[in-house]
Amino acid sequence: METIGRTSVSLETREAFQDGHRLQIGERAFDILELLIQAQGKIVTKHKIMSHVWPNVIVEEGNIHVHLSALRKQLGTDGRAIQTVPRRGYRLVPLDTEAVVHRGKKSAMTARLPSTRFEPLPVCYTPLIGRETELDEIARKLQDTPVVTLLGPGGAGKTHLAIEAARSMAADSHVDVCFVSLAPVLHPDQVLNAAAEALGIEPIDDLLMLPKLLSTVANHRILLVLDNCEHMLEEAARLTERLIQASANLRVLSTSREPLRSRNETLCWVAPLATPDVNATHKEILASPSVETFLAFAESWTSDLTEEPENVEMIASICRRLDGLPLALELAAARARVFGMRHLEREVANDPFRTLVGGRRTAPVRQRTLLGMLDWSYQLLGELERVVLHRLAEISGHFYLGDAQTIAAIDRVSNEDVTEAIAGLVSKCLVIRARGREKDDYYLLGTTREYALRKFDRPQRNGEGLSERTRHRDHAPEARSAVRASRSGSRADKGVPGLESTKNPRGVR
Repeated sequence: METIGRTSVSLETREAFQDGHRLQIGERAFDILELLIQAQGKIVTKHKIMSHVWPNVIVEEGNIHVHLSALRKQLGTDGRAIQTVPRRGYRLVPLDTEAVVHRGKKSAMTARLPSTRFEPLPVCYTPLIGRETELDEIARKLQDTPVVTLLGPGGAGKTHLAIEAARSMAADSHVDVCFVSLAPVLHPDQVLNAAAEALGIEPIDDLLMLPKLLSTVANHRILLVLDNCEHMLEEAARLTERLIQASANLRVLSTSREPLRSRNETLCWVAPLATPDVNATHKEILASPSVETFLAFAESWTSDLTEEPENVEMIASICRRLDGLPLALELAAARARVFGMRHLEREVANDPFRTLVGGRRTAPVRQRTLLGMLDWSYQLLGELERVVLHRLAEISGHFYLGDAQTIAAIDRVSNEDVTEAIAGLVSKCLVIRARGREKDDYYLLGTTREYALRKFDRPQRNGEGLSERTRHRDHAPEARSAVRASRSGSRADKGVPGLESTKNPRGVR
């Protein structure tokens, strides 16, 4: 009898029990578990898994993710023992150490605190798919700079990526990790208290809180994950700088829809997952990270959606329609469980905002629906940024700055206003900058564009409503022709300004 945390596994009878209850593990999922147990902590390659589980059958790697996701869910918190080794395979590790493959040089940090004092990393029950490059990049940057911010649009999976990167670094560099969620923080004064609570500091007088916090981190090896910073940017930046000054050995990994702009900050762009091209083959669709992610979310209610070729095509269409955003894919998979794939595809095509609801009850309100996620980003915009976003949504596809000025600089909005607004919208990840060979251009994700168009139909606080939209549509038809012509040129080296890692989601045109 083998044990994994609270789980007992019998390879002879092919049964697993947890707290006296028999787990419902599928045949192929148990085959994978058997391989991992027999490897005794060594890496089991994907090729070996496919050869053992599907002998004499050609299958896609996505099948491994599907059955591993099912296995992890059955194991619950014990599923953390199954570690993903990027580009190599998987292995089973003791839950007390959670060792993973070495991914770089050891940290120069010296002392270590008991990790039980700190707020632990949340458990992610679905695998991280298509992010191997970003994981390596984060690990490398955290060796060279004290502050790394994962920057990307809402729903792109920044939190999941930060958690997995921190988990790997904790095992690789033997550093203590503390998770601080700013999602529930409603007032700037609460940021310091949230960090202190996560670090295990007992409530004390406000005047003594910061000195106590700084003394706690001084000269200790700590990776602080500061999650959901976009609505508390000034406070998060100020806290980050004070902590870094107090300890040269401390690292901060933050997630945000906008840079903190703190001292020594390095940005890491988290793009939506790549989606399959319209003419992609069956094999190419299944290899797409967005499709793999959808299947991982859907695995909890179906054994294999890929058995029907029609389902695969519909999933590809849904992934493109939802820009490869993991949050939207999770909501879509939950919807498909109730109504099926064909109904889901029609709903997503007609009204994704009304369709994609009912997210996890434990998630923040803004992460329970696609509309809530975009509402949250919209609320963080200034009035000028909102006006320009509405007008840019009239452009379908890529556009240049001059095109944006022609379309958006009307009435009381000048060319300079448009330039300033686009700078803010790019910073907040609502407009994406794409690097070109001759000059850069810009675009909106399809979901963002549709949201802005729908929002534009409602009267705005600045007085710009339907009548304004009608005047705008009648303005300079020649300008629209120029925009369409400008989009017909080549596009290359897609990315975001100032970011070293550039990655543009496919299927957004």
